[in-house]
Amino acid sequence: MVVLTNCACLVKNGTIVKIPESALIAGCGYVGGRVAATWLARGMRVCAITRSEAKAKELASPGIVPILFDLAQTTHMPELPDVDVVLWSVGFERTSGASRQAIWIDGLQRLLHALPARTEARRILYTSSTSVYGDGCGEDVDEHTLPIPTSEGGIACLAAEQLLQEFARQSSACVSILRLAGIYGPNRLLRRTADLHANVPIMSPPDEWLNLIHVDDAVTAIDAISRMSSPPSLINIVAGQSVTRREYYATLAKLVDALPPRFAEPTAESTSQPQRRRGGNRRVVSGVRESLQIPFKYDSIMDGLKSADLGLAKK
Repeated sequence: MVVLTNCACLVKNGTIVKIPESALIAGCGYVGGRVAATWLARGMRVCAITRSEAKAKELASPGIVPILFDLAQTTHMPELPDVDVVLWSVGFERTSGASRQAIWIDGLQRLLHALPARTEARRILYTSSTSVYGDGCGEDVDEHTLPIPTSEGGIACLAAEQLLQEFARQSSACVSILRLAGIYGPNRLLRRTADLHANVPIMSPPDEWLNLIHVDDAVTAIDAISRMSSPPSLINIVAGQSVTRREYYATLAKLVDALPPRFAEPTAESTSQPQRRRGGNRRVVSGVRESLQIPFKYDSIMDGLKSADLGLAKK
């Protein structure tokens, strides 16, 4: 049985289980920043790693303790705080000049080795990606499906998952791998609405599955799992109602009073890189979420898009 509580401790099978009071976030961006705000509101002490001095000042404003360090660098990592929860939610910035290997694998490994030793089990949450499943040929995939990634990002995510699983076996850490579907929400849509108004053709197959998760629901899942007495080792974080690309863009176009979306056959130039990033057609479902009773507000894409600031998305 999964137990959620706001108390400092709970009792599970006669053993006292501590509820997180402190956290370290690597990747305090679109998702991680919202998680940080949620945890601060719970009264937790939150620290965050950033390589930018400007970002460090921004993080400090609401009360986050910034730790200035570039995870892609091999220089000595500063002393890390002893925290109850570590959230790895690091995105990939092509403009940084660092490879996925340097950030997602080497950087993660350096962080794990730099964590202070402790007697209590530390919880580590890793936001992976459903791209690890590769091409499902249009079929359903769930947590029992063997991951066979075909994209560069999916391959790197799976390698990081395996690194964490090995770390968990060799330590007392409690690792949860959260495979997130495509994230959308305020000011983050799959396409600028200005393009829909201009009826710019979409160079992707219209009837392939889009697996999505609203950012608020992703934060809800991360927060809930961080406080569970028996957190899952693996879970797909995906809306309960997947849609095709055609359904998604038709819904978005209707909400912003644009013409119905126009699709065109991808050209060789347009598919060379994006095709590898997309990694295949599959509908991602979760057999774990229902047993955990994590409530999502936006299982429907219509509800999720209505909640987004579509005006900002035009910019």
